[in-house]
Amino acid sequence: MSSGQVHYEIYTMAPRGKWQFHSALESRDAALKQAKELVIGNTAVKVTKETLNPADGNYISVSIFQEGKVTPSSSKPGKTESVESLPCFKPQDLYSYQARKTIARLLQESLNRWKITVLELLHNSGHLERLESSGTILQAAVQKMAIAQSQSGEGSISERVKFLHKLVSDGMVMVYKDREKNRIPKIRNNDIGALATQLSSDPRREYLLNAAIAAHLQECASWNEKLIKILELISAIPASDDDALRQFCLKTVDGYVSEILSASSAIKDLVGEQPDLGAMLQTLTDLSCGRLAIDANTLQGSAILNQHFGAGELPDSRTAILRRVLQEIESPKRLTHDALEMEVKLIRRLASRVVQASGNLLPHDEIISAFRIRSERLVSADTMDTYLNAAQHPPEKIERLLFIGDNITGEANKRKLLTMLQAMLKAPAFTDFFQSTQTPLPLRLQLLCALQNRVLKSELEAARKNEIAGFLDDICLLVAEKNNLFNRICNGQGSALSKCLSLLKLAASNILTQGKALERAQKLALSFLGQPGVLKTYLLKSGEASKEARFEELNTMLRDAGIDPMVALPRFAA
Repeated sequence: MSSGQVHYEIYTMAPRGKWQFHSALESRDAALKQAKELVIGNTAVKVTKETLNPADGNYISVSIFQEGKVTPSSSKPGKTESVESLPCFKPQDLYSYQARKTIARLLQESLNRWKITVLELLHNSGHLERLESSGTILQAAVQKMAIAQSQSGEGSISERVKFLHKLVSDGMVMVYKDREKNRIPKIRNNDIGALATQLSSDPRREYLLNAAIAAHLQECASWNEKLIKILELISAIPASDDDALRQFCLKTVDGYVSEILSASSAIKDLVGEQPDLGAMLQTLTDLSCGRLAIDANTLQGSAILNQHFGAGELPDSRTAILRRVLQEIESPKRLTHDALEMEVKLIRRLASRVVQASGNLLPHDEIISAFRIRSERLVSADTMDTYLNAAQHPPEKIERLLFIGDNITGEANKRKLLTMLQAMLKAPAFTDFFQSTQTPLPLRLQLLCALQNRVLKSELEAARKNEIAGFLDDICLLVAEKNNLFNRICNGQGSALSKCLSLLKLAASNILTQGKALERAQKLALSFLGQPGVLKTYLLKSGEASKEARFEELNTMLRDAGIDPMVALPRFAA
């Protein structure tokens, strides 16, 4: 920027006084030097950068330096959002992974809008000047961090503001001086390997290589363009004959790519338009393990990235994608616009894919936690009420609960669902449905039998399965007896053989629950079969079938009815 658009103002404050204007200079270094000379005794000094806004002719002010004891304000600080501690004591600490992660959270909105990463911001003087000239963005970030640190016992807010301003200012000065002295190297012909070799003995080689990459990406207008340009550097990285140098280059590139993939505004640029969030997460998960199906609609950046991931390269970037997926899983946003059953099935597929794709990249507990949070939203009262009220009858409600239960994680979530299940089973409406004559008896019994089978195949604890299965069996026996199901067969007209065959057919028809109801039909059938002459009559019955064929036919009927013929028939034959 030309002089006149930017200048630096120095202010001083006497003990228990107010800020007083001291002077204005065009040079940042001169202003900072003079300010440090003015810090005498209890006098506080600060420097603000004043940037002219052509739109309205006013100056945008941002503090870049403050030192000395400041009279604290009597107002109490309000609550601030939770931010991680910034583990920095010197400007170089700002480049650490943990510090960059914190900066990304504090400046997320601005970084997304400018389409730059924290690494680019910290290594490029142009991006730092834009941050300085953006009004209150930097000031707000410093204050937010100062309040968080103060609340965690790291000193007063004013002390933390002073410290952080100095830390940020010193870091910016380092970058600005490197620009002024033309110390930032350039990447020529995408040959990052040659530059890394040139910097191999420089103690600041990591910083300088990152600065060179930041300058290399400065003209990129989109995340996809930026991703393509940085991935092109990998082809120029030295081969395995110099593995240490190759790993250094790959790790540096990996840092940039992982930050691009962590940016919320970058996802659409990378995977294009998707039908819904679930489709996007499946695409990202496939991409993270190099299994993305490439077609004409696949963006170039994603296609190149897919190749590198498939080769097992860029582990930090793969981790960034998977963490992005987990972040969306934890969000309250629906994964699909379809019915809840489709969303639940999609969640299960995603869980399987994420576990497979993550390998050793993510702790298993981190994956479980994300899907537990998603499950917690699935079993919320509002979601469950809407889902269950769409069922046509009480048995279908139980089926829906069991379906959700088989596809959620978290013990607390499963306990909550079990409580709902038990309450629904005990409700009068459930028993009344099976005793009501509005629904045909065979259909009611069939629903009970199918429901019991579903319970026994569910992922409920064994004790709970048996308890619920027994409860359903009691209802089945009660309904069968109330409707004289067994008595109509046993007391009806017909021979003992015909009654036996009718009861075997009933036991094999999947309308009697396992337990007392099925056992009643089995015992009655065997009682008729055991009557004198019944077995002989069946085996000698006229027809084309031989005695052996009839015997095998009876064996089949017994097995279909749940009776072991090897146990039952020898007794009658004897």
